[in-house]
Amino acid sequence: MVDKQKLKKLADIIANYSIAVKKGEKILIRAYGFDGFPLIKELYRECIKAGAIQVDVKFGHDELSKVFFDHANKEQMEYLSDLDKKVADSYDAMVQIVADANPYEMSDVDIKKVYAVQKSRKVIGDILHTKRWCLFYYPNVASAMLAKKSLEEWEEFVFDTCLLDWKQVEKMEIKFKELMLKVKDVKITGKETDLTLSIAGQKWKTCCGKRNLPDGEIFTAPIRTSVNGVIRYNVPTHYQSQDFDWVKLWLKDGKVIKEESNNQKGVTEILDTDAGSRYYGEFAFGLNDMIKQGTRQILFDEKMGKSLHMALGRCYEECPNGNDSSVHWDLIYRFDWAEAEIYFDGKKVYSKNKWIDKKFGFLN
Repeated sequence: MVDKQKLKKLADIIANYSIAVKKGEKILIRAYGFDGFPLIKELYRECIKAGAIQVDVKFGHDELSKVFFDHANKEQMEYLSDLDKKVADSYDAMVQIVADANPYEMSDVDIKKVYAVQKSRKVIGDILHTKRWCLFYYPNVASAMLAKKSLEEWEEFVFDTCLLDWKQVEKMEIKFKELMLKVKDVKITGKETDLTLSIAGQKWKTCCGKRNLPDGEIFTAPIRTSVNGVIRYNVPTHYQSQDFDWVKLWLKDGKVIKEESNNQKGVTEILDTDAGSRYYGEFAFGLNDMIKQGTRQILFDEKMGKSLHMALGRCYEECPNGNDSSVHWDLIYRFDWAEAEIYFDGKKVYSKNKWIDKKFGFLN
């Protein structure tokens, strides 16, 4: 059972720091699955205490989504009313709490149907993500099994990765960001990896508990056509109800021209989603040293200390590179597993398990 004091502390962080609820505001809490109710109750309490005039809690469940995809026709999948848009626009902030009961519930759903619905409802997500928002994955039996941990161990891990001094984390990230703003070209070498890309003139964004929990990364987007070479992402992951132990990509002028994986069919289907799904929309460094092992859950693994991740598909508005897609798939590369070496503008700055350039020593 989750420690109640940790539960209250996390609710306080989300309400009063992550989305910073103000008096008179309207807040949306979107729950996916029912296991997260203990946190939802505490979060609801914190929002009301902060003076929110309206707090709407909306529950969904993958079993209902499965019924929809099994039986909905084209008109139902594409339906969206003007009222839906107005309601979404009426909120000042949103919190999403995910507690899926079965990560494989949607595994046999036609992926084309999923993408069709995502496309038709993208406008709602776009509206809500212009607001203040935060995403959290609540620890339950299903996610513990995915991470191959006991429930008690998993609960401790999840809360300990979130209950950090995020203002102190932000100071460290700002220092890293200021250094990265001066870098133009990046080269990454390691096991089955020899990749180059340009980030010259690109914006960087710090992530310190105001969007995701856990958090701890800085990100940008590579120049869209600058990525060349090969990289083997080595952290097992779970995306679109499918498992991938590893993914290896070959790129030319920014586009994936060849892909390999233990789940070959799955990776090719995702890459063939649309015109932007074979290009990158994000390049980022993970900085949360409380996350030391993979969990097959991207929200955690992309923040792993001494790792980087690159997202195929849609870029973020904060750090644009012109790539658009209904896909945003973060693939994670842990440095020590790959015996990686990283070069900034031709100078080696990282080797295997530590930053060797003194300017970056504070990250070790």
